[in-house]
Amino acid sequence: MLSYPLSIFNSKSLDEEKRRFKALKSRLLNLLQRWGEFKAVRSAIEDVFKLAKSFGLRRLHRYTRKSVLKFAALNVLLVGVVVAMGFREKKELQRLAEM
Repeated sequence: MLSYPLSIFNSKSLDEEKRRFKALKSRLLNLLQRWGEFKAVRSAIEDVFKLAKSFGLRRLHRYTRKSVLKFAALNVLLVGVVVAMGFREKKELQRLAEM
């Protein structure tokens, strides 16, 4: 059972917000029934994040926000280059992440 968030009641158009919430709730319940279809996608996403962590995202300790942004952007760029080079299969990504 899902109930409305309190922020809905602060809205000027309460009925519209309730309809939007009900639509989102029905969409969520529909997607939860088909969860098996998304397991492969979730696994691929986890492999990409594991690869990014192997490039150094585990050592993200930096002193300024600017250096963190640069470091994270570099890691995202590296992962993008690796995927663009053709390393898209699950086994290939896992091998790269474990190197």
